[in-house]
Order: sequence, then structure tokens, then C-alpha cells
Amino acid sequence: MFKLIKQILKNLIKKVDYRIDVSSLYTEVPRMGGKIPNHVYQTWVNPVFPYVHARALQRFRRLNPDYTFSFFDDQQMAEYMDSNFAGHPILELFHGDRMPSGKADIWRYCVLFLEGGIYCDIDSALAVPLHELVHEESSELISFENVKWRDHLSLGRYADPDVFLPSPPDSIKGNLDYPEHTIINWLLCFEKGSPILEEIINLIVRHAHFYKNKKFEDVSLAGNHFTGPLALTEAVWMWMQKSGKCPEQCGIDFSGKAIFKHGELDYRQSPHHSTRKNQEFLD
Repeated sequence: MFKLIKQILKNLIKKVDYRIDVSSLYTEVPRMGGKIPNHVYQTWVNPVFPYVHARALQRFRRLNPDYTFSFFDDQQMAEYMDSNFAGHPILELFHGDRMPSGKADIWRYCVLFLEGGIYCDIDSALAVPLHELVHEESSELISFENVKWRDHLSLGRYADPDVFLPSPPDSIKGNLDYPEHTIINWLLCFEKGSPILEEIINLIVRHAHFYKNKKFEDVSLAGNHFTGPLALTEAVWMWMQKSGKCPEQCGIDFSGKAIFKHGELDYRQSPHHSTRKNQEFLD
């Protein structure tokens, strides 16, 4: 009976479109001593969310009282990029990407490269405190999607075969826990100045010529190759091949501790990339 009442209340809340401003969740705490700063970055059009989504954000914040949380809206993202990447070619690509998801991808790599810390998509979280997974000595922590790169990687059609690797080189496969899977970019954990983040930023710059002023049938898949999980996966492969090093890894979906889709986001102000077909997306 309790579950039924709870579900009825949820449905009523959705119908009345009750929204909550979650700005008060984004507060600072003292810096701790780990290589990866105890600082979470998130972004969306604004900090006002439907009730169910807002409650999920509140739970994630309560789960991590030892972390600073920072929120950036679209204007704040652009101001950060303008202030910190003037003269860098990544800035032009940030402004030229017509997909909000692409801008957010570029910004998340750039802000973590300069500041270090954790980026988390606004509609996802972890079921456990971050400090249980991110240890003081960690320089990075990556995890894998329950998705295989072979099912999506399309050289020639959606990526330049002269830029992308066709598969993880044999020299690094043994050092990847799941070499057939793509790497998550909805939750990123990196130290300041991470060479992996430098690799993905430089890869996006090198690859941009392939996407500029070109129509793609599946714009979402093109964006995945350009700035999304496929691009990050390629960057990790390239970094491992060059450095001979191995990143710290945490299973698939952070060993099953990932939480997806708190609630329905309002895409009227920020159309979802999956709705874009037969369009150009990079000026």
C-alpha cells in the first residue's frame, strides 16, 4: 500500500510540474589532500529541476558532504572557457559546436584539466559516497559502459581513419579490464593537469576538420565520435600506447554503483542530441 501511495504522489507531482531550485546544494568545503580534488562539477541550462529529479540531486549531495559541489549554467560554462582557454583552438570548437551535449563534453574535459576533480552528469549519480571509490593516491579513475565500441565505432563515416585507431592496440589490451567496452564520460575523476585529459582535448582539436560544416545522418553518433565516450575511449588508448602506463579502473558502470536518469529533463530549452538528424553540428 505504501509503495502504491508513493507512486500516486509521484505521478501527481509530475502532472503539476512542481519544480525546485537546487542552487543551495552547490557549496564549498575545505580542500582535502588527495591527488583528485574533492570537488564535483555539474552543468545544465539552469538549476531548477522537476521535484523527483531535484530530490535525487539532494540525495547525491547528502551522500557526499566532504565534497565541494559547483554548478555551471550555459553562460557560466562559456565564460569559464573564454577566460581560461583564450588562444587555444579548443575554444573555437567549444563555441562552434551546436550541440549542448558537445559543449558540455568539451567543458568537462577542460575544467577538470585545469582544476582537477570530478564531473558528474546532472541526471546521474553513484549509489555510494565518492570517497569509497576515489582514493587519495588516485590520479584518475575510469569505468566502462555496458556498451561495446565495435557496435558504434564507424571509421570513415563518423570518424577520420587517419586520426582514430581502429581498435585498442595489442600492446595495451592486457592492461584494460574491459578492452571491448567504451569508457564512461558521464562521470570523470581526474587530477589537475591529467595527461589523459590533455590527450582528449588535443584529439578533439586534431579531429575537428572531419566534422566542420558537414551533415551527418546520425548527429548523436557523430558527436559521440567527436567529443563523447568514443572519443574519450580513443584518447585513453592513445595515452596508454604512448606512455606505457595503465589507468586506475573501476569495472562496468563503476562496479554496478551507477545511478542513471533521476527523472525527465526538460529538453525544450536544450534539445536532446538524439533528436538531431541530417544536420551539421560544428561550425
